[in-house]
Formats: sequence, C-alpha cells, structure tokens
Amino acid sequence: MMVFTIRFAIAIVILICLQTCVLWGQEHGESNELRYGVYHKLPHHSKYSKRGEIVVTLSRAVAEYSNSGDVLSINDFENADKANNDPYYLIKLVDEKNPENVMESFTKMCLLKASKFEDEIIIHLNRNKVFHFDYYTSADQCNSTFISTSQTADFKTIVQIIKAGSGTRPKLNRALPINPDGTVEKPPEEKSFLQKYWWYLLPIVILLLTGGPAEEPQQQQQQQHRGGGQAARPARQ
Repeated sequence: MMVFTIRFAIAIVILICLQTCVLWGQEHGESNELRYGVYHKLPHHSKYSKRGEIVVTLSRAVAEYSNSGDVLSINDFENADKANNDPYYLIKLVDEKNPENVMESFTKMCLLKASKFEDEIIIHLNRNKVFHFDYYTSADQCNSTFISTSQTADFKTIVQIIKAGSGTRPKLNRALPINPDGTVEKPPEEKSFLQKYWWYLLPIVILLLTGGPAEEPQQQQQQQHRGGGQAARPARQ
C-alpha cells in the first residue's frame, strides 16, 4: 500500500510538471522577432518598391531599421512635383511571415523633402503583435526652396516601439439570470480552496495517514527478537 501511494503521488507530480511545461511553451514558444518589409512609392509610380526592413525584438521592445532595398532618385521627386499638385509619399509595412498583413500610411512629399528625408516610424505593439504604425517627418512645414546635394533620397530613419497599456476597466454589474416563472436564479456558491484543489492535497494526506503505522510491525519484531534471546539464555547455577 505504501509503495502504491508513493507511485501515485509521483505520477501526480509528473503530470502537473508536464502541464506546466506545456503552458509555458505555449506562452514563450513564439518567435522573439518580427520582420517587416518597408515599401514605398510616389504617385506616378505603378507599384511599390522595397525600401528597407524592420526587425522588432519583442523581448527588449526595440526595433532596428536597415536600408536594404531600392532607392528613389531626386529626379523621381521632381517629376512627381511636376505631374501632381501637392503629391503624397506612400509607405507601407508588410509582414514577411504573413504577406497578407499590410499596414499603409502616407505624408506630403514636400514635408519629406523639407526634412531632408529624416523620418520616423512608430510601431504600436499589442500582445507581441503589430497592429498599427505612425509615420512622421522631422519637418512640419513645407519648404519650397529644397536643395539636395545628393542624387538619391537618402533616408535617415528612426524606429520606435510603443506598447499598448491596460486602461482602467469599468466596474459593471452582471445581470442575474431569470427563471421561466419570473424569479431570479441564484448564482452558484463560490467554492472554497479545499473544494477547488482537494485532489492536489489528497496524495499528501494519504502519505501522512499511511506513512506512520508502517514502522510498528518492524519495532514489534525487534522487541520479540530481543525477548526471545533473553529467554533462551541458560540460568546461572
């Protein structure tokens, strides 16, 4: 009985450990990185071209940007100015693991030129997922006297991460269910700690109840052995 109880307790402990490991793996088994391709285009372009890549490290809530794609020339921006009145610069982020997940934004092209291509991408995270991004330029007013010494648009990009915070939850009263006869149904009584977790404590109780008396037969045998040995000695004359 004692051996069976010990084995049963060990089995329960192993099952609890396995369940804990599975839950931990589900929570922490996801990738620690998110990769998004950055694409852009001007109004007169027929399709987007890849501008760079953003790598988000979830454990540290930081992001790095790299210019790893095609660049736009200054002539592209000048041609866009001639073809459109107040043209817009279009940008989008594409999830590399799930290309259907696309987020888009835009800004006035004159603001981008006035900022000398200094821009900022703010990524909003919610439960380790990107749900939105903001796009800003360092200049908030257009400058018609923009002069560039470079032949290409050299973007100087800053990427920031913002995590969604938990707001204050309102205290709401739950409506009580009503029986067919119009009376209010009583809510179920809340279970106590023992009612909820009795099966965790059961192996410990069994060990405590069965562990003590197991030594009594052994002690009785030792006493009988000692008494028998004394009775077997011959009496001195």
